[in-house]
Amino acid sequence: MLCDSFRHPAVLAREVASLEEQLATRKVVDRAKGMLMDRYGLSENDAFAFIQKTAMRERVTMKMVAQRIIDGELHP
Repeated sequence: MLCDSFRHPAVLAREVASLEEQLATRKVVDRAKGMLMDRYGLSENDAFAFIQKTAMRERVTMKMVAQRIIDGELHP
């Protein structure tokens, strides 16, 4: 059995892609949170909760909700 550091390149590539997507999502969500905080006076927790609850209610990703906030299509 090989050590984890010698995993198959395809497995590592999938892990890297997943981590890149997670980072991209976090950046978009953080930007949207900041906009909600600045424009509407929401706390960081309330801004996050708005994004999270909207995503769950609409059955879409938090990234999609955050992008709509950034694009000016969604307001609290």
